[in-house]
Amino acid sequence: MRASIIAFGVLAATAAWSASAQSTGEQARDDYQAELGRQCPDKQLQLLSTRNLSDALDDYKQSLGEDIRARFDQAESANCSSLDAGADCVNTVDLATADDTGRMPDLVGTVCSSFLRCREQNDCDYAR
Repeated sequence: MRASIIAFGVLAATAAWSASAQSTGEQARDDYQAELGRQCPDKQLQLLSTRNLSDALDDYKQSLGEDIRARFDQAESANCSSLDAGADCVNTVDLATADDTGRMPDLVGTVCSSFLRCREQNDCDYAR
C-alpha cells in the first residue's frame, strides 16, 4: 500500500514537471512569435524551418559571452540529451532560455537580420 502511494506521488510529480516544462516552451515560442511580429513582421519568419531557426540560434549563441552561452548549453544538455530529442527540442530550450534571461529581443534581432524573407513554410532566403 505504502509503495503504491509513493509510486503515485513520483508519477504525479513527473507529470507536473513535464507539464511545466511544456508550458515554458510554449510560452517561449509565443513570446518569440510576438517579438518577430514586432521586429520584422513583413519577413514572415514564423515560416522558418526547424533547421533555419537552428542556424540562426547557433549564430546568436556564438555572439554571447561565455557565461551566458554556458547557460544555454546546460539547458540543452538537461532537456534534450535523449536520443529522441532533436533540433526542435534544442530550439525550444534555446528560446526558453532566451526568454528566461530577458534576451528574447536580442535573439529575435539576430533572426530578423539572418533572413531576408520567407515565401512559404521552409522556403526562406538567408541574408548572407
